[in-house]
Amino acid sequence: MKIKAILAALFVLTLMACGKPTAPEPPDPSSYGQTIKPDHKVPAKHQ
Repeated sequence: MKIKAILAALFVLTLMACGKPTAPEPPDPSSYGQTIKPDHKVPAKHQ
């Protein structure tokens, strides 16, 4: 009986410590349909 109470308390403390899971931020709607702009500063040895 005492072990069940300890396990229940440990479970509750674990849930409180973890908190709410975070979600990734949604994408920026203003960037929809755009492609990645190329970098025009490519060194001559890589061209």
